[in-house]
Amino acid sequence: MVLFENPMGLIFVGIAIEAILGVILYMTGRGIYLIAMIGVLLVVFVGVGLEWVIVTERERVEASIEEIRAAMEANDVERVIESISPSNRKTRSDARWAMGEVTFSRVKITDREIGKINELTSPPTATARLTILVSGKDRQGLLTHTTYAAKLDVTFQLENDRWVVIEHKWHNDPR
Repeated sequence: MVLFENPMGLIFVGIAIEAILGVILYMTGRGIYLIAMIGVLLVVFVGVGLEWVIVTERERVEASIEEIRAAMEANDVERVIESISPSNRKTRSDARWAMGEVTFSRVKITDREIGKINELTSPPTATARLTILVSGKDRQGLLTHTTYAAKLDVTFQLENDRWVVIEHKWHNDPR
């Protein structure tokens, strides 16, 4: 549901309606328009409040991505591995390799596009296209500090009420 993903549309429509009602109130001086303005304001507040309270599956996928990013930046191998499905040995292996080769000082996601949540699959899946910027140094001491940008597609699956990585594909494999 778009309303619960981002309330900005509701806020802009509310502002537009408030402006129109304000002009009408100013021109006519009738108090009924003030009551309508208060009603519109309440509807906008309720809508924004609902958006804040309701966490959609897309927002849960975004939260999983943020958890992985934070774990990488903290160089916490186990937290990164926990975010990958046990059935996905390749991605777990790639993550262990990368975390063993590099000490990350900064991990930033500069672009994230969450695709449609596919609830027709069992369990549900979601895809994300990410652009990440990682800074760090290699553990062997050959490079003191390097920054690398990468694009990748990540597929998530809902397992035990958590969105975990089941597949990834690099657009520019850093190895």
